[in-house]
Amino acid sequence: MTDCWILYDRCDLEHNLFFARSLRDNGSRLGMDTEIVLTEDASSLPVPDLVISRCRDWELTKRIEEKGATVVNDPEVSRISNDKSETYRFVSNLGIPYLPYAFPEEELPPGPPWVVKSCLGHGGSEVRWADDAETVESLFDELVDRKPMVQSTAPVLGRDIRLYALGGKPIAAVDRTSGSDFRANFSLGGKASLLQDIPDGMLRISEKICEKLDPDFVGIDFLHGTDGEVYLNEIEDVVGTRMLYALTALDPARMLMEYAFHSKMSR
Repeated sequence: MTDCWILYDRCDLEHNLFFARSLRDNGSRLGMDTEIVLTEDASSLPVPDLVISRCRDWELTKRIEEKGATVVNDPEVSRISNDKSETYRFVSNLGIPYLPYAFPEEELPPGPPWVVKSCLGHGGSEVRWADDAETVESLFDELVDRKPMVQSTAPVLGRDIRLYALGGKPIAAVDRTSGSDFRANFSLGGKASLLQDIPDGMLRISEKICEKLDPDFVGIDFLHGTDGEVYLNEIEDVVGTRMLYALTALDPARMLMEYAFHSKMSR
């Protein structure tokens, strides 16, 4: 029997119990011995055959992988996706457009205004607006321990698109908007609607990313230009699934576990 972990940080597990339990139950349905494991306990337990990683600690999952486990997403996917500067470095080699950015002590990108963000953040919680250079410096100080960066603002504010990819193939895309915030994150109160026709430009970018990065299950977030062009914003490694449950008939927990079992463990 295949042993399988659903790996979570304690804090993330508290906010995602439904999805964690759905992953576990679907793993059990497939005949795997599946349990939810906290990152704090992982190092003291025997390594399983399969790990569905819902944590962002790529160094931990790398150690687990080196002991023989198959990890979904791969630690290298996690390393690149959970650091925006690494993401932009990765996609720059693929000719994928993104908005100009800079680090502290470097020349500011085109602006104002600007967005100051943590390279290590997710969900929009460490993204701030700056109308002048003094605010940029102040926000750099605020985020000093979180690898801050400053970036030019998108031509179209309060709107983005998240494309979900499973096994390197798009399964859905969601248009997110906010009438009160430059950030359109669903978790921050943004509105979401299912995108029926994914623009060709986004499909081409996602195809390039998936072909080179080889992720298992990710969200690829895009920002809009004024003339139909799109910019990569980020790649979400531990991508949330609330919008998929709310807007589609898809069952992402079942889909992810079936993909992992059949594609990763039945080879």
